Amino acid sequence: MKNSDKIINFKNLFFRNLANLLSLSRIILSLFLLLTVPLSLNFFIIYLLAAFTDVLDGYLAKNIFSTSEFGAKLDSFADLVFFLSFLIVLYPVLIISYGVLIWILIIVFIKLLSLSIAFIKYKQVVLVHTLLNKATGLFLVLIPLGLLIIPQIILLNLMCLIASISAIEELLIILLSKNVDFNIKSIFYYNFSFF
Repeated sequence: MKNSDKIINFKNLFFRNLANLLSLSRIILSLFLLLTVPLSLNFFIIYLLAAFTDVLDGYLAKNIFSTSEFGAKLDSFADLVFFLSFLIVLYPVLIISYGVLIWILIIVFIKLLSLSIAFIKYKQVVLVHTLLNKATGLFLVLIPLGLLIIPQIILLNLMCLIASISAIEELLIILLSKNVDFNIKSIFYYNFSFF
C-alpha cells in the first residue's frame, strides 16, 4: 500500500468517525464544565462549545452518511453527561421550588421507565431522537442564556413542560412500536400496527 493510499484511508476513517469524535469531545467538555463557576465567561465558552458539538455531530452524521447505532448511543450518552454537568454547575444559582423538583423527578421517572421497558422489550438501551427530544435539548442549551434575561420560574416551568411532553411521547413510542427506530421524528410520523 502506497503512502498516498494510507493518507486517503486515514481521511476516510477520520470523516466517517467525525460525528463520534464530536460526541466524545462533548463528554470531555462537559467534564471541564464541572470546573467552572456558574454563568462565568469560562462557563459560557465551554458550555456553548459543548452545545455546538451536539448540533454539529448530528448534522455531520446525517450529511456524510456516517450514522450508526453506536454513534446514536454515544450521542445520547454524551447528551446525558452534558445535561448532568449542566445541572451540577448551575444548581447553586437555580432557585428550584419543591413543585418544580417533583416535576423534574417525574420526568426522570418516565425516562427511566422508557429505558427499562425498551431494554426488556428490545434487549438493548434505546434512546430515541425525536423532534421533541431535540427541542428539549435546544431549550436546555438556551437556559443559561435565558437566565440572564428571563425569570427562572418561567424558564424552569417551560423546560419541564417541553421535557414532560417529550418523555411521554418517547414512552408511547417504546410501548407502541414493534421495532427499534432510534431516529423516529415523532409519534405522529410512525405507522403503528396494533394487530
